[in-house]
Amino acid sequence: MRRVLVLVGLVLAAAPVLPAPAVVDAAPPRVDGVVADPAFADSLVTSQTTAPVAVAALPDGRAVVLQKTGAVRIIRNGVLLPTPATTVSVCSDGERGVLGFAPDPLFTANGLVYLYYTRPSPGAPGGCVNRVSRFAMVGDTIINASEVVLLDNIGSPAGNHNGGDVAVGNDGYLYVSVGDGGCDPRGDSGCAGLNDAAQDLSLLNGKILRIDRTTGAPAPGNPFSGAGTAVCRTRGNTPSTPTTTCREIYAFGLRNPWRIAFDPNTGGTKFHINDVGQGTREEVDLGVLGANYGWPIREGQCAQGQNPLCPPPSPGTYTQPITDYPHNTTGDYITGGAFVPNGAWPAAYDGGYLFADGSPGRIFFRNAAGNTAYGAPFATGVGGISDMAFVMEPAGWALYYVLPGSNQVRKITTVLAPSAPSGNLAFTPVASQRIFDSRDLGADSGPLRAGTSRLVNVVAGRGVHRSALVNITMVRPWNNAFLVAWEPRTTRPAAANLNGQGLQVVANSSVVPLDADGNIILFTNSTADVVVDLLGYFDVTDGLGRAQAGRYEPLTPTRAVDTRVAPNAGTNDYTRTLDGSDGIINVPVLGKYGVAGDVGAVALMVTGVAAAGPGVGNVVVYPHGGTVPSTANLNTNGGADRRANLVVVPLGADGSVDLRLRVTADVVVDVVGAFTGASAPSDTAGTYVAIAAHREVDTRGPFGFFRPGKGGIGSVNPTAIPDNAMGITQNIAITRTAGPGFITAFPTGLASVPLVGNGNATGAGQTRSTMAITVLGSGSVSYFTSMSTDVVVDVTGYFNPATVT
Repeated sequence: MRRVLVLVGLVLAAAPVLPAPAVVDAAPPRVDGVVADPAFADSLVTSQTTAPVAVAALPDGRAVVLQKTGAVRIIRNGVLLPTPATTVSVCSDGERGVLGFAPDPLFTANGLVYLYYTRPSPGAPGGCVNRVSRFAMVGDTIINASEVVLLDNIGSPAGNHNGGDVAVGNDGYLYVSVGDGGCDPRGDSGCAGLNDAAQDLSLLNGKILRIDRTTGAPAPGNPFSGAGTAVCRTRGNTPSTPTTTCREIYAFGLRNPWRIAFDPNTGGTKFHINDVGQGTREEVDLGVLGANYGWPIREGQCAQGQNPLCPPPSPGTYTQPITDYPHNTTGDYITGGAFVPNGAWPAAYDGGYLFADGSPGRIFFRNAAGNTAYGAPFATGVGGISDMAFVMEPAGWALYYVLPGSNQVRKITTVLAPSAPSGNLAFTPVASQRIFDSRDLGADSGPLRAGTSRLVNVVAGRGVHRSALVNITMVRPWNNAFLVAWEPRTTRPAAANLNGQGLQVVANSSVVPLDADGNIILFTNSTADVVVDLLGYFDVTDGLGRAQAGRYEPLTPTRAVDTRVAPNAGTNDYTRTLDGSDGIINVPVLGKYGVAGDVGAVALMVTGVAAAGPGVGNVVVYPHGGTVPSTANLNTNGGADRRANLVVVPLGADGSVDLRLRVTADVVVDVVGAFTGASAPSDTAGTYVAIAAHREVDTRGPFGFFRPGKGGIGSVNPTAIPDNAMGITQNIAITRTAGPGFITAFPTGLASVPLVGNGNATGAGQTRSTMAITVLGSGSVSYFTSMSTDVVVDVTGYFNPATVT
């Protein structure tokens, strides 16, 4: 089957360029690592690192690997880059080295990263101290000259128990895990189990610290402040250190908190601490402000040196671990940990936490209910494992882990398949309702972090609903951004649903398949608040694939209204009234533009034209006479901004719709289709088939057969779309625009380009994306652009002809 796409007057593109499939080197595979669940596979990424002790993810899918001896390595598209991003001068004996890495939550905008490393300091006990610094990263290079020291002179007298992890919480502060130094840096207690540095509030050792990531100052709200406290961030941990309490402390009483892991599934700041035990028990702790975890008095759930059954601590003294395990029979030293991204792996793993022990080498899984089956590890045979982190690969999340002894970076992945075609569906509109708003989740509020995903429940139990029509809004991403929405537990599509530019509010409609629990999953490459509004469902039809209501009826795209022009009952039929400061535009639709008979909803391309002044505005579309939704269909961003979005809305009793304009001067309305009502005949024609989002055109890459400023004809082979399909749903993105202009999608074969728009740019260098429902002409769709631009087209489904073949 073959469909031809004709593009007139365009150049070049928008949605994200997704990396190629991972490539691994030719080192012999390990044969001892075993993942117990057959749904998973373990594979080699590279064996060309040297003593890799830590791994972290960047928002764009690159993995960062720390080599103990000071080099920071980058894995891009599954390949280890030959040149380190940087090499810092470190002490690397014992447990010292370059130990922790974290990207800034605004990394894609500012390029900032944080490193924890042990540096030489000849005058300090042990000759070395730990430091935390901020660096600027440009491309694959960390600029050493950009270093800003945030914490320094943290004691490392015995060479071990440095801790060494860093992470930015959703509260925006930098968290640092510091070990007790092995021996007391103050020298007034002892070493090993006698070392009381973790209880000494005048030292930074044995603590979780929380600081401002710009200045290194203690974070507001830390438990110790005021009289008798001091800023300790560089003062040193030695016998002569003053005894005033340190304001940087967030929690204390830890022996060697080697790794901390933050939960990406929540907008709140939730994290776990993997604290290495002395000789009896290993523990995982929940990060709690002001908590005292008890070392050296406590080890795990017991007094130091004891195993259960053991007395609990006295009420109000020490915070118990959320799980712990004994030495020898279960493991010897706890290492890395990672929360499972919800929706990425089979449902049993949602809400779970993975943590590793280096000897004999096991990965354990703590489920959402808080249970850990120590006798049945998630994985075995990973001797010496030091750290783990989830990395977003082209197909979805992979768990990377590092093995210092064998110089290997490996990954665990689950077997995923693309979202399956849905079968025939019919559209059911609903009153627009907000189902997710990262700005309004109470104590759990917070934006989606760059490079993380979030599972969003659309409906409790999918029932007859197979896909949802949602309106997704990114609120002020910090840089040029994209968002992908797809069915959980399926392959991440090589497509995008929404593109945004820095600090703007951008909305786009999308058809997203639902999983059996009624969920979708969202991923963004830029930190931003995200809002999801439900507009309707695509539901299963009868046993023969037929439906009455909800079948698409194709129409020739027609401009109905442009309020920049005076109304005319014949060709520009609308009325404008005011409701306070809001403009109300009423547009009669039934009986016009080909819309006739029993109509359940109409498909409109709506373009908002911003008010002259500053400020974010919006346009709300609803049936005339109906309740005004508390949601919006599109946003404008002041000045000359023009934004388009697809709106599917029922008609009011009189056959018209209302558009409420807030801080928006004008609106353009194009009619592009209709959906049948309940009294329509039962048929397969116009029923919808949802598919995994499929990239059809990208003028930046493999489909680059169009040239700037010229018309062109190129062919693609969309195997998922039948040649005789009535129409398609697609996401059309324009990017690297040469200047102001618009793009129009229309059925191939029309005598002229219709006066409608599917996306607008107001200047050069912009990226805009808009969903469209487009009728096919002779099995193809054509595009016209009024300016030079790249174009990316992702198809998400199609409408059946009268006879399905």
